[in-house]
Amino acid sequence: MNGLSDKDILTDLLNDSKLASEGYHKGMLESANDNVWNTFMRLHNDELTGARVIFNLMQQRGWYQVEPAQASGAYQYQQATPYQAPGTYPHTTAPYHQTAQHTGTTF
Repeated sequence: MNGLSDKDILTDLLNDSKLASEGYHKGMLESANDNVWNTFMRLHNDELTGARVIFNLMQQRGWYQVEPAQASGAYQYQQATPYQAPGTYPHTTAPYHQTAQHTGTTF
């Protein structure tokens, strides 16, 4: 026997899932083409689904406690984060597909 409790094993699995999900997320952000992006997206969604199962098991057994969000805190967040129309950049109304003017600067 390895001496690990069920709680230890599930905690380790959840932490591993969080790390894998982070890697898939970064892979999606840096994908050079749609096939790679779609592969990372599928893997990321599979990882999130598995993590949710682990989280629910831990929470049902009392091993992962979370504080419920306060209604006033959610309201404050909504007030601080104005609505952003789909397909626009954060903090602007410019659509994503709009091309920038070439300034001669290369990145």
